[in-house]
Order: sequence, then structure tokens, then C-alpha cells
Amino acid sequence: GAGSGKTRMLTYRVAYLIENHVAPESIILVTFTKKAAQEMISRVEGLIGKQIRGLKAGTFHHIANLALRKYAKSIGYTPNFTILDSGDQKQFMKFIISNRFNQENKQRHPKAEQILDIYSKMINLGKTLSEIISTTYPAYEHLKQEIAETLEIFAKQKRANNVMDFDDLMVNYLKLLKHPEIGPHYSQKIRHVLVDEFQDVNAIQAQIVYELGKKAASITVVGDDAQAIYRFRGGNYEHMLHFPKHFPDCKIYKLETNYRSTPEILAMANSSIAKNTKGFPKNLRAVRGNQDMPMVVPCISLEQEAQLICQQVLTHRDEGIPLHEQAVLFRARFHALELEHELVRQNIPYELRAGVRFFEQAHIKDLLAYLSILVNHADTIQWIRVLSMHEGISNNGAQKIITQISQDSNLLSAFVFCNLPMVFKGKRLRKVGLENLGKLQKLLRKLVFSPHSRNMLPEDKWPKLPNLLKTFTKYVTPFFSNKYPNADERIADLNELQNFAAKYHSVREFLADILTQYNLKGETILQGDRTEEERPLILSTMHQAKGLEWKVVYIINLVDGRMPSSRSIGDLMEIEEERRLFYVACTRAKDVLYLTYPEIIHRFDSDQISGPSRFLEEIEQENVYEEVTVEEE
Repeated sequence: GAGSGKTRMLTYRVAYLIENHVAPESIILVTFTKKAAQEMISRVEGLIGKQIRGLKAGTFHHIANLALRKYAKSIGYTPNFTILDSGDQKQFMKFIISNRFNQENKQRHPKAEQILDIYSKMINLGKTLSEIISTTYPAYEHLKQEIAETLEIFAKQKRANNVMDFDDLMVNYLKLLKHPEIGPHYSQKIRHVLVDEFQDVNAIQAQIVYELGKKAASITVVGDDAQAIYRFRGGNYEHMLHFPKHFPDCKIYKLETNYRSTPEILAMANSSIAKNTKGFPKNLRAVRGNQDMPMVVPCISLEQEAQLICQQVLTHRDEGIPLHEQAVLFRARFHALELEHELVRQNIPYELRAGVRFFEQAHIKDLLAYLSILVNHADTIQWIRVLSMHEGISNNGAQKIITQISQDSNLLSAFVFCNLPMVFKGKRLRKVGLENLGKLQKLLRKLVFSPHSRNMLPEDKWPKLPNLLKTFTKYVTPFFSNKYPNADERIADLNELQNFAAKYHSVREFLADILTQYNLKGETILQGDRTEEERPLILSTMHQAKGLEWKVVYIINLVDGRMPSSRSIGDLMEIEEERRLFYVACTRAKDVLYLTYPEIIHRFDSDQISGPSRFLEEIEQENVYEEVTVEEE
């Protein structure tokens, strides 16, 4: 269970083995991060009072690398093989695609990123090419044979160049474990196997664990199926449920005493996760005394929700709970947009743990580039971004186009009204590139130019900002489908951006606000005799929050379609994964838990009335939370 000392148990198990004269080099400890392994080893050394040498501890990839360096020849490599990081892997695949196809065919072939995504899903989900294409990339069904051939060349070229990517490390390690001669020899040296976070292993990692455990004197796996939240990247908690089938004599120990949260927070978490139909039954018990119940707070709007969070954060800080002991959790990155706006406005320092900041993401920058060229015609960086997005136009091609038409003082007018076939007659610009630029000319002319002249319309005659964004989103959607593996998630971000932009009266105001506010973190607040810089409030996605804890936790945007996400609704397995994610979020709180939701979400074209998330409604009658009303000012 959450906060029950799973990692501590694993640490003590390693210490126990070493204290009982087990050679450290015969122990493998698998964790999901390098940092987790280092912390565990440090704790073990603290327990036994001496340094440990020879113990193999780290991620699956690290353990695989150690073994493959030693036995590389048995699988056709030399020990000095190079590991390709994601950037190198992408360049390698691009090289293969460019060698296989001429320019025209290359454009219809999936991009390197998409081929690599297909390849990785095949390895980590344990599925065939046909299965991955039909479920994830149905548009490429007719290119299945070409993709298969590209992957075959990819594999041969990697071997010929003595290189492996991260997925190869897994595949080749499993091959090594199953090797008729090397496998038994290697297994003989590994007597004790320990695995952390077993609920998150994917298909190939589970096979590796089973192979390691077959010959070992002991195998210990710890995990919490109720915290399995990585199905989207291949993690499958059913490997944990099926563990006893692979090792029928195994013993199951339930850690149900929670050392982190109050009884009231655990009562709510227990009630929620009990609605799932699969998993080991469990009921977390607290060691701490009774406190306040979790508070569910309906808000009128996203704006009021953001104001409420800021108000409570400052109140708790004044009561002695510093900002860094408080965290705001949300399902998706864009759910924090209104809150960030309010935090900056109120000068509250915060740290965002959600990957790249919303407005720094490539697809957001792509869309904003279209707005930028409308208000700053001379911004060549944004012009290059816009033009090179089109099939048949490279960065160099975009620069040549700008150079060719830049004699005009208004670059936007020059582009919209230039005769592209005439301007580029005899020059190297592909036909498909010219056709696509023609579409862009028509779009820009329709949006911001007078239908009767070459004059640009004043901004108040343009479509409203959300409608401009909607039009550009529709225009770039086909580009994104080719450019990004997770195009649907990125389009969802762009749709949310339209709603967020509705509060702005002009494109200039919107762009200026983004540059001045959202690329700057909240400044440090100093009050009274505070002279040291204050550690910031934490903003985090629920996924990023796993394994962490704070005194006060706020879970925001708890409406259906946001939590659970719209993509999960109607799919029982997906809903259960979302409920596990909700459980993870709730159990991050030590002392105080707020759960908030907006009753109305203002969209640019309408207002959407939203009730509380089903995860709140389904436990409403169980008396595990208190509903609190926000008083109108």
C-alpha cells in the first residue's frame, strides 16, 4: 500500500542478506530510477556500517548493460558496443529512411519518430507490428510492409555498426538469459533478485524478472497494484497479480500500515480504490491520530478555483506550513494554466514538475508562430517555423523564400500576394512545397486581408482570437499527425488554448502576456523578517507526483473529461487506471487534502456546465469527505 514502507522493506532485505554473508556480487537490485538505486544502497550501507562493493543495482537498462558488456560476443556484438540515446537513435533512423526512399516517397513514409515509436511499443508491449499499427497508427495500415522492411534494415544496421538502443538492451539481455550456454552460467552467479515497483514492469521486463528468478535462491518483488499508473507506456500490474503462477511457492506479505497520511485521508483513498474490480484486496490503516476530513470544494469557475488555491496556500503558509510542503496536483499539463496565471499575478513562487512548461512545448510554439507573423511581419524566426512545417519545405527552403520576398517592407503582404511559381521559376522548390504554400497564402488572405484589395484589415476586423486559434489548429492538424507520435494529445492542448485565450482582447496582448508572464516563474515573496529566498510551491501532474509526499495537497479540476480523462470514458480498463491515478494523488497528502472542481468551464464558444468527477460522486454516500462551499466576495 501507499506510504507503507515498501522501499524500506527492500532496503532491509538487502542489508539482511549481506549481514548473513551473502556475497554482494550475487545480488541484483532493480529499481526504476538510478537515483532510487543510489538512495537504497546508501541506506543499506548506513544499516550495516560499511561500503558495499559488487552489488548490481540500478534500472533494467543498467543491469542489462553490465551483463551484455561481459557476454556481448554470445549475441553477435563486441563488448565495446555503443548505446544510442534517443537523439542518436532518431538520426540513425533518419539516415536509413533517406537512403531507402527518394524525396517524394520519403514524404509519404512515416517519420523517424513514428517508426521508432512503433518499434518501441512492439518491444515493450510484447505485440506484433500488425497489432501496434491497427491500434495506434491505423493510417499506416497500407504501409505495413514498408515499415517492416525499414525495421529489418534498422536491426541489421545497428548490429553492423555495433550499436544498441535502449530497447535492444532489453531484447538482448533476455536473449542472453535464455542462451543455452551463457544463460545457466550467468544465472549461477545471481543468487538473489530484488525488484522495486513491480506493478510498473512491462512485458519484456516481466520476462526478464521471471528468467532471473527461475534459478535464483530467492526472488523478492515489491509493488502496489493500486498505484499502477503507467499502462500508456506498457506498464501492466497484471504481471504482479500473476506472479504466484510463475512462482507457486511464493509468500505474499501485505504491507497495509500507512505511516504517511491521516486516517481520514486513507479512508477516502480506500473507498475510492475499492471500486476497482481487479487487484489484490487491501485496506490501508493509519498509525497517526485523527484529523480533519478531506475537503471537496466546488468552485464557480476555473478562475475562482485558482483564486481559492492561492488563498489557501498563503493561509497555510501563515500557519507555519512553508510553500514547498504544499503541492497542487492535476491530471494534465494544461489543467494548471489558470492557476499559473493567478500565481504569477499574486507573486507566489512555484516550481512546475510537469515536463516542459506549457508555452515552451514545440506544438504550442508551432501554433503561436502563426499568430506572431500576423502582428510582427518581420519576425523571420517565426516565419521559418511556419513555412518549414509544410511538407516539401525545409529550414533552408524557408530561409530562401524569406530572402526572396524580403525586399517588401511588409513580409506578410509580400508572401500572401507573391506569385510563387513565378518567383521560384527555375529554382529548386518541390511541387508539393509550392502547393502547400499556396494553401497557406489563401488561409492568411482570408483571415486578415480585405477581400477587395491588398490592404490588411485592422485587428478588430480579424476573427476573434479563439477563432483564429481554432482555424490555425484545424490547419496544422494534418502536419501534427505526421510530425508527432502523440498528435491527439497535442491537438487537445491546442483546443484548450482556444478556451484560455478567450479572456484576451487582442493577439498582441495575448502574445505579450505569454512572453512576460508564462516564461517567468513567480518571484519570491518576502514578508516581515524573511530574508532568505523562499522554496516554492510545487505544481505537478499526478504521474510526476508518484512516490512523493507533502503536508498539504490540492487536487484540482476534478470533473469528468479531465479526471478521469475524456479518452478513458467508456473503457473499463482505462477508467480503473484513472482511478488508480486518483488514489495515488490522494495518498500524497500527509495532513490536509483539498479536492476542487469548477461547476462551469468557460469555453470560447460556449459555457460547459460540469459536475464533480465520478470518482467523487461514487463515494459521496460513504461519509469520507466534507463538502465546503466557497463564499462569494
